[in-house]
Amino acid sequence: MAEFGDGEFVWFIKVYFVVYASLTYCYFICGNIPKGFPRLLSVLPIIYIFILLPLNLSSLHLSAAAGFCISWLASFKLTSRGPLSFDLPLLHFLAIGSLPINVKQSKPSSSGHMQGLYYYALEVSFVGSILCTYWYFQQCHYNPNFMVINFLYLFHLCFLLEPTLVVYSALARLLFNLDVEPPFGNCFLLSSSIHDFWGRRWNLMVSSILKSIVYKPVRRVFKKSWGVYVAILATFFVSGLMHELLFFYMSRKQPCWDVTGYYILNGICLAMEIKVKRCLNGKWQLNRLISQPVVTGFFICSTFWLLLPAFGRLRAEIVVIEEIANFTKLLKDVLVHTRVLSLECIVFAKRQQQLLGGRKSRLVEQNHS
Repeated sequence: MAEFGDGEFVWFIKVYFVVYASLTYCYFICGNIPKGFPRLLSVLPIIYIFILLPLNLSSLHLSAAAGFCISWLASFKLTSRGPLSFDLPLLHFLAIGSLPINVKQSKPSSSGHMQGLYYYALEVSFVGSILCTYWYFQQCHYNPNFMVINFLYLFHLCFLLEPTLVVYSALARLLFNLDVEPPFGNCFLLSSSIHDFWGRRWNLMVSSILKSIVYKPVRRVFKKSWGVYVAILATFFVSGLMHELLFFYMSRKQPCWDVTGYYILNGICLAMEIKVKRCLNGKWQLNRLISQPVVTGFFICSTFWLLLPAFGRLRAEIVVIEEIANFTKLLKDVLVHTRVLSLECIVFAKRQQQLLGGRKSRLVEQNHS
């Protein structure tokens, strides 16, 4: 899974060509179909295509990106009543449908917060240092122990996802003048509860889409007080399935379902936390100096137990370095080829000028004679 040649990029371009063609079909055809079940039927073939498209890619990075943006987010946006409205201009519809962004609704969100440039630069520098560590391990043929490699996976995941989504949000603002919500809340490492982490800090864009496509419909079915817990478990179960699908795109191996188990565990713990808070009714609250380390410890332990082994099966520290090396080689070849072409163009232009100059001089000589 370390292929990253020009052929892979050609397939990536083909995949997104199909995506934009499919979204254009949805905009002009499905948008004119009445809302509800008829429109859902009309977009189901497109969702099926979106699920299959990442299978055409073999690179870990490109297949994960296509799976996340297309198979998950674009499919959910087509079926939800969220930011992807058929009343939008076509370019805005294509941008919202294909990019991992969430447009602000009429009611502003108070949980999202864009950090400063130095904060994101610090996260990128952390990712760079982690990549250097991967490279050092590979060059020295060193196999780190379980704790070391899992901490590297954990920090790699945490510090890579936020700046990546922020770049997409910035591009949507710059190119399409879209008012998008911040993808993350304040520093997720300072979460004081499980609800605080998933609801106000971590990947708010995905949380918003899952809320509209899973939580609210389930809540409308189960209207009693205990329906909240059913909706929470259903939301985390669907999230676990989609994450399992992403790992399948990256590995092309039969899933072990530990990733789904990770999200079900978090859903159960979140439901228990909400139940305890309702029973206490605000009479007693754990001090943040205690709750923050407890919540952080819970996420580290559960992530080490159920989520990070999936990265270990991918041998992510090896594949990432190989793909970066292949991408660097490809970029170097493109730059060298571009430079050679430019030099050839310059030489050709000079030869043409010389030929034109020779013709002009002969014409002048003929006129004088």
